Amino acid sequence: MNHYSPYFHFPREDWRKLEVSKDQMLTAEELENIRGLNDRISLEDVAEIYLPLVKLLAIHYHEQVFIHGQKMEYLKRHATHTPFVIGIAGSVAVGKSTTARVLKIMLDRWFSKTRKVELITTDGFLHPNAVLEEKGLMERKGFPESYDRGRFVAFLNDLKSNKENIEVPLYSHFTYDILEETRVINQPDIVIVEGINVLQVDPEQAVFPSDFFDFSIYIDAEESQIKRWYLERFFMLRETAFQDTSSYFHRYTEISEDEARKFALDTWEKINGVNLKENIERTKYRAQLILKKGADHLISDVYLRK
Repeated sequence: MNHYSPYFHFPREDWRKLEVSKDQMLTAEELENIRGLNDRISLEDVAEIYLPLVKLLAIHYHEQVFIHGQKMEYLKRHATHTPFVIGIAGSVAVGKSTTARVLKIMLDRWFSKTRKVELITTDGFLHPNAVLEEKGLMERKGFPESYDRGRFVAFLNDLKSNKENIEVPLYSHFTYDILEETRVINQPDIVIVEGINVLQVDPEQAVFPSDFFDFSIYIDAEESQIKRWYLERFFMLRETAFQDTSSYFHRYTEISEDEARKFALDTWEKINGVNLKENIERTKYRAQLILKKGADHLISDVYLRK
């Protein structure tokens, strides 16, 4: 990005030098437990990338709390609680879920668990498979029209309105469908919302999900790298989770490796790659912070909106 970019550019070496007063927040065992399949995040990444990011998020959180309190005092209104919402966007297989889980744990510990931190994924706001099949959208799963966008915006509105006991829909990657059960969150202080669609706009709606965000992050990488990670993850799952006969994708363990590779490549070329270029990547510069990954999932550069 050039000198007139709206972003400050921090090469990894510069970002890691930012002053952080907290000690290491995760053990190797904890990191392994939350690390996504084929995501090579390390304790070095936690110390050099995520710890400075958590301090930055804490600064933004305290600023929001202060400004909200001052505004309520001026307006002579009761200072109702409103959560600080962080949106995390990026492609399939780029490592969003790992980033979200790492930040969730680190924010819990940064605030010594005095703040309630919740993590929400937008997969739960996909239409059920039965609805997608009825609408002829199964081959468009993950595209904007495959989500119940009205329900997602209504959820965010309830969240920011400080509504009690909000139901959150759940999704199973094992069955590849929405679950019947939900979970309930009750007036959290900080909410991380992770999904490929969180920064997308809908011309049919007057309000967008990002209107409710206090901070937004985009996980970026070259398409060729993301495609490679996607294929590697598919074959790892083929040897593990897909082996369960109850898995939606079990049938791909019963075909040859060449046939499985053809399926995975077709899925990327016709669905995930298209969605990345047409929808996801276009939201990159709507984010306040971009984490750029190089080879092996290592974050090489950080871009922060000025």
